[in-house]
Amino acid sequence: MIQLTYEPALDPYHTAFRLLRLRPTVARYGPLHRDHVRILDFYQLFPFRIDEIRLMPKHRRFRKLAEQYKSVKPYGEQPDSRSLFSRMQPIQVAALDTLAEHNIFSPARWQFNEVGAADGAVAPELLDRLRELHKEDEELEGFLSVLASEYELSGSDGLKARTGLLEYRHDAV
Repeated sequence: MIQLTYEPALDPYHTAFRLLRLRPTVARYGPLHRDHVRILDFYQLFPFRIDEIRLMPKHRRFRKLAEQYKSVKPYGEQPDSRSLFSRMQPIQVAALDTLAEHNIFSPARWQFNEVGAADGAVAPELLDRLRELHKEDEELEGFLSVLASEYELSGSDGLKARTGLLEYRHDAV
């Protein structure tokens, strides 16, 4: 028997939509390194994995989000977080490249592997849907803002080390 499944993590259109959801965070706290944005995107898509992050003591209250979003966990087995994150990388980079090309994110910043907000136009209907989702997931959006604003990307206390999603031991700090 053949079973077809849909994986939003590997869908370039879904990825572009998720990155549009992150645009207000990037506008407020950016520019951010592309890997920083990729990590935010990962936890936006898989909030039930938040409990895997080594959070600062003042942010440990966000661990409850993993339990709140347990219902969105897909049925069946998934790879570990690091493997899944690695598989998502080309799709995330392609989506970021497309959004930079359309001036949603800054093309000038993108040349330096940074993601910064730009003033490209987004369809009003899409903006309405993004605002609606922002209200629905307000606590998750707040958590992603904390990751963007209060956590450096590199080093032993950086987001790469705290999440285990990327290698950090050879970072220049």
